[in-house]
Amino acid sequence: MKRRTRKLLAISALAVLLPFGVASVGAATVTTPEAASAAGLTTSFDRVVDLIMQQRVAVERLSAADARIAREQMQLQFLSLSKAEQQKLLDATRSLDSGESVIAARKALHNAVSSEARQVMAEIQAADRAKLASGQMQGGSAKLGPGSPDLVFVATVGPCRVFDSRNGPGQLAGFGARQVYGYSDNPFYLWSFDQGGTGQAGSGNCTGTVYPGVVVPVSVVATVAVVNTLTTGSMRAWNGGTNLTVGGILGWNAGNVLSNTTVIPMDRFIAAYPGSGGKRDFGVFNNSPTPIDFIVDVVGYFIMNEATALDCTAVTGVNTPVNPGTSVLINAPACAAGYTAIVAQPGTNVFGVYTGTLSESLCRINNTTGAVVNVQCQTMCCRVPGR
Repeated sequence: MKRRTRKLLAISALAVLLPFGVASVGAATVTTPEAASAAGLTTSFDRVVDLIMQQRVAVERLSAADARIAREQMQLQFLSLSKAEQQKLLDATRSLDSGESVIAARKALHNAVSSEARQVMAEIQAADRAKLASGQMQGGSAKLGPGSPDLVFVATVGPCRVFDSRNGPGQLAGFGARQVYGYSDNPFYLWSFDQGGTGQAGSGNCTGTVYPGVVVPVSVVATVAVVNTLTTGSMRAWNGGTNLTVGGILGWNAGNVLSNTTVIPMDRFIAAYPGSGGKRDFGVFNNSPTPIDFIVDVVGYFIMNEATALDCTAVTGVNTPVNPGTSVLINAPACAAGYTAIVAQPGTNVFGVYTGTLSESLCRINNTTGAVVNVQCQTMCCRVPGR
């Protein structure tokens, strides 16, 4: 089974469970975060990871614990990429000869993960459009990941470790489910509080994980990893609701360490799957008879695109005298740089003076009174907010 197909399994209505026996690209036995490196979690990207970590420790003054987690995150992200993307990344980072090139290598890894996430969502959207066209789907599917074409991908600053069962929550029991928060509505929430994660929502690598308003992510893009696997098994990820939808994202043999960057739907406002704990954003299910540890590193979200309100302002022209019994055209004033003229608006409060708009740049004034009347022509100027 191709790795791209594996990623689609996480969110598509076409999903089926991964077969048992999927080989790990980085098989290892990891017992604790402290023992990760010693236990043999290695990748072909580790030379680059070493250089990145040397620079980050020197510049960011990372503690030993933070450096260990950061290193593991990069390793798991690399392992989650398709074979083709892994090779492209290795080729691009074959020669690192400066601090700038090391920074570029770190960005390249982050961009590769984000790019694959966007491609996965694009494939889902295309599949949904095909189903709609063939009449197989009425206005939307019961798929795990929403395939609306009006979704926008928003990346976090870096991989934010929102969950680590090894650091407090404890292992996920065999054939058990657990709820996970994928974003926060509180910028002061510590991911270590009851999810074993690292850092504070809204700061550091976790900048971009806070959504306090009514617009919240519909899906999370995350690198999910399993460690301490004792028997053959697989993992499902879904919105955590009562219906355990098909969504296989990982399959393993005993002793494997596996990771997959995938898209998981989120909904914290529906009823929770029985026995999974209080409802959070999404759920994971351990489809094996023995407990496992699992890790979730968020790299971004898909949110519904919203129309941006225009930034508009009225520019008022000078008073213009209009003689009695005459009809005149008055030029509207120009807009400031960056703004576009939408409509010209004549203005007067004198009875017997009739006004109209000919275009965004001309006002017509008809003075039927017996006296000279002063009138104005203003322009409504608008722009899309931002630079």
